[in-house]
Parts: sequence; C-alpha cells; structure tokens
Amino acid sequence: MSARPTRERAAGGESLVGQEWTVDVGPVAHGGHCVARHEGQVVFVRHTLPGERVVARVTEGRVGDSFVRADAVEVLEAAPGRVERPCPYAVPGQCGGCDFQHAALETQRALKADVVREQFARIAKTDVSVEVRPVPGDEEGLRWRTRVEFAVDASGRAGLRGHRSRHVVPVEDCLIATQGVIDSGVLDTEWPDVESVDVVDAAHPDEPVLVAVPAGESGAEPTGGLVGERVVDGDWQGEYVVAARGFW
Repeated sequence: MSARPTRERAAGGESLVGQEWTVDVGPVAHGGHCVARHEGQVVFVRHTLPGERVVARVTEGRVGDSFVRADAVEVLEAAPGRVERPCPYAVPGQCGGCDFQHAALETQRALKADVVREQFARIAKTDVSVEVRPVPGDEEGLRWRTRVEFAVDASGRAGLRGHRSRHVVPVEDCLIATQGVIDSGVLDTEWPDVESVDVVDAAHPDEPVLVAVPAGESGAEPTGGLVGERVVDGDWQGEYVVAARGFW
C-alpha cells in the first residue's frame, strides 16, 4: 500500500463532489479509508472494506487533484468481514468518530495490523509482524472509551462531529463510550455559550468529570482539574494522576 491520504494540493479544476463511481476496493490506508481507483484517479473510500465492490460518492476533490475522498453509499459485493453496524450514526454523512463499525471485530484488528505493518514497511523500510491483541473484557468492541469530547451546536445541544467537518450531529448515545460517560447526562443537558464538553470516566473520582469549554474563550482552556487513571498490562498495573482534559 503506497497510496495514503495526504494534504490535498490547491487545484482549480471542476469539483467532483457528488459524483458516484463504481469501484473495486483495494487495501486499507491510514485514517479509516481504503484505496480504490477510478479511471486512474486515486480514491480514498470510507465505509468499505478491502475486496469489496461499491458505489462511491465523492465528498472532497476536484479534477486534477492527486486523490479524492469518497463514501461508499452502496455495497455491490461485500467482503466476508462485513457486518451490520451496531451504531445508527456510523453511516455516510453522520458521525465521523468510528471508521470500521461495519467490520467484524476480528476484521477491525486485522485492518489495524495491516496499517501498522504498512507504515513500518513504507517509512522505516522494515518488515514487522504485527498482532493487535484485545484488551480484557473487549468482546464486542463497544463501551470502552473513557474520554469523549462532545461538540455543542448553536442550540446548545451536545453531539459528535461529522467526518472532517465542523457540523455537529445530534446523538442520543455513543456506543463506544463507557456507560458512565453516557450516564453523566451530557447528552440530556443544554449547554448555552459552550463550544464543547469533555467527559472523563476515570478510575478516580467515582463519578465522571464534565469539563465545559466556553465558546470563543481566549487564552488557556479549562483543564478540569486532576483525575486518576489506572493502566493494566498483564500482571502489572499502575495509577497516574493527570489533567482531566490532558492528552496522554
């Protein structure tokens, strides 16, 4: 897999957005896409799997661009690893948070291993064996995310952003968030004059921490104070105190 999404160059050609092409899907690429080609044009397609034939609708790109982006809007020939999405928002034009809910969990892990292996081969010129192992309790690939940033729309309702978009998609649930995140009430609360809300379901304290980021705030953003996180690796475990909004 040599092709991968990169920054699009400026181009003055005619927009291709909205065009639909039937394509045979190739290997997975970094960023939740798979690589396809249409009449020589590289297409990075979401909502598909390697080996499928799909109808791809262009979402970004112009004539002359080195690549375009697209969503698979119809599956003509499905791959063996395709399953029914558990989340109603993980579809073209809706939430952009999950890349492969249409893939069985073992297929998701295989795709991630392929991406890591390709990155080592292409960048480091090294062949590595990659195994993506499940964490304990990860039987369904859901309810694992302890930190979620919810965007807030103009009406003060919390939701999740579309793929590569500022648009806020209203949701009633997020299936990859822990139940504690959802039970925090973030999706049932009005958030006037707020840009986003971080919800952290940490090991300590017992209740999730909600950190609202005011709209248009200049200077330092709120940290939300400190939380305790527990990391377990086999027989070893450690606990760390970190900022609630810290990226670590």
